[in-house]
Amino acid sequence: MLPVTSVHRLARTSTLVRLVMDAQGQVLDMGRKVRLATPAQRRAIFARYATCWIDGCPLPATMCQIDHADNWSTGGLTDLKLLGPACQFHNRDRYQHPQRYTRRSVGTDRWAFTYHRLAATRLRK
Repeated sequence: MLPVTSVHRLARTSTLVRLVMDAQGQVLDMGRKVRLATPAQRRAIFARYATCWIDGCPLPATMCQIDHADNWSTGGLTDLKLLGPACQFHNRDRYQHPQRYTRRSVGTDRWAFTYHRLAATRLRK
């Protein structure tokens, strides 16, 4: 039992962190509190994706960076259902030029992106 004054102090000075764990206690979803994927999230992503999640990119997922479907800098969550593998080029390019990419669902909580190079080239002319 805590005294009421301690409960009030904790409520004023604490932050809530949402964590979703699997049956083995591995953290899968962490909201916005943490930006980087956990080892358990990385293993799950490698099991779900064979390659970079950009259409046509052959780089194996295990050689990719973990990317947020919704950019973390603009409010994206570090949740397994919104994470996937992106090679270094596509990860950086999608962050710098989001208009070049279209996201689509490819099953439950899985995503793929289409890169529109020609549309970006036309915009520069």
